Amino acid sequence: MTIANNLRVLHAHIELAKKRYGDQGHFFCGQIDKVTLEEFGAFDLVLAVGVLHHLDDSESLSLLRLAYRALKEGGRLITYDGCYVEGQSKIAQFIISQDRGRFVRNKEEYFNLVCQVFKNVEQELREDLLRIPYTHLIMECRK
Repeated sequence: MTIANNLRVLHAHIELAKKRYGDQGHFFCGQIDKVTLEEFGAFDLVLAVGVLHHLDDSESLSLLRLAYRALKEGGRLITYDGCYVEGQSKIAQFIISQDRGRFVRNKEEYFNLVCQVFKNVEQELREDLLRIPYTHLIMECRK
């Protein structure tokens, strides 16, 4: 799928969310940076679902710093990515290795990365979220 196709899909999902839940929140689809962030004010929650394993350390730190700036005091960043762990099943390890994201990390590497920006980080490994063997790391980073 091309970037243009991905953006069309994302816009369609945002439009659907506006129709279904428009009175329950604000929905935006687009690039957020320091300048556009000021237009929106502070957020309670920032989600990065399946993002960090597509970004190198420098890009990840930029995203994490932007998320930190975007959050209200006490706000949370939730991340969700494939993860390598010691003793992981060979099948899960193989499936994760086939991901298009070139920066799948182990639990400690993710932790060390986010701790450069967030001081309050909780991690949860999950191996029961898919019907296939797969290891997810969910991190809750509180400002």
